[in-house]
Amino acid sequence: MAEKSQMELIQEFFEQCPLLKNGKIIADYLGKDVNDYSIIKSSANPILKRYRGGGSERQIAFDFVVQAPISSKNIDNLANSKFGEDIFNWVEEQDDNRNLPKIPNVQHIQCTSPSYILQRTNTQATYIIQMNCTYYQA
Repeated sequence: MAEKSQMELIQEFFEQCPLLKNGKIIADYLGKDVNDYSIIKSSANPILKRYRGGGSERQIAFDFVVQAPISSKNIDNLANSKFGEDIFNWVEEQDDNRNLPKIPNVQHIQCTSPSYILQRTNTQATYIIQMNCTYYQA
């Protein structure tokens, strides 16, 4: 059996999140329906630090993305804001508890930005949270 990719392991990590309404997250693709979720690798130098022995500390930078309803009703939009805060807190709690993606030699997973709107229409918005996962590579 082929070894799983790092993004597949991150996807499996997020599929454990009880906050996802449909429990399904797709790598590199975001559908148009409300409560569609995606993780998309983002541009960043993967090598954070090189060590004399040849190993390095590395990162996988990615975006957690969700389609959410928006409206002129403040309560809907505040619910989206709360969801972003809850995802941020869930990731932080998983990191604190060492419940991390099953990437070999993984060190941390963290949010590097709060939730914000990437694009919107009159009825939906695409929210994004920037994240990274660090690991040691020999």
